[in-house]
Amino acid sequence: MDEISDVGEKAAVILRTAGVELAPGLTDAEFDAVTEQHGFRFNPDHRSLLATALPAGDRWPDWRNGDEAHLRQMLDWPARGMVFDALRQDPPFWGASWGHRPATEGDVEAVTRRELAKWPQLIPIYGHRMTPAAPSPSGSPVFSVWQTDVIFYGANLLEYLANEMAMDGNLRLSPRSVDVPYWTMFVEAANSADVI
Repeated sequence: MDEISDVGEKAAVILRTAGVELAPGLTDAEFDAVTEQHGFRFNPDHRSLLATALPAGDRWPDWRNGDEAHLRQMLDWPARGMVFDALRQDPPFWGASWGHRPATEGDVEAVTRRELAKWPQLIPIYGHRMTPAAPSPSGSPVFSVWQTDVIFYGANLLEYLANEMAMDGNLRLSPRSVDVPYWTMFVEAANSADVI
C-alpha cells in the first residue's frame, strides 16, 4: 500500500471509530465529474480519503449525490466570509495590498473576490474545515475558516480528523510540512489584513 492510499485507510479508521457513516468511496469517473462540475481537483490526501470512503451526514459534503447549489455554497464559504468582513466588520477588513477600498458594496465584493481568487482554493472537508485543492501536495494542512477568522485545525488531514473526532476541545497541532501560499501567512499573522 503506498503512503497516499494509506492516508485514506487511516482516515477511514478514524471516522469509523468516531461513528461517522461511511459510504463507498468515489470512483475515478465521479472524481472527474467533480472536477468538471466545480473546476478543481482534490489534493492527494483528501482524494485518498474520498476514494476509500465518502463520509456521510450533516456537514459532510456529498460529492456523489449532493445538491449542486449547496456544494457551490460550501465552496464559496471562504469568499463569502471575507466579503462579509470587508462589508460589515468595524473597521472593515481590507487587505493592505488591495488598494483603496471602493465606496460601493458591489465594488468591495468584486475586489475582495478578485484578490481571494489569487489564493489557493480551499475545499470543504467537513463544515467550515477546509484543505487546499490540488496542486497542494500530500501533507497539506487543514484550516478552520469562519469569515476572516482562520486557524490551523490540523497539520495534515489525519491530524485534523483526530482533532475533529476527539471532540474534547483540545486542539493538537504538530509542525506542518506544507505551507499554503497566502493562507499560511494569513494565519501566522493572526488574520491581519496588513499582510495581504
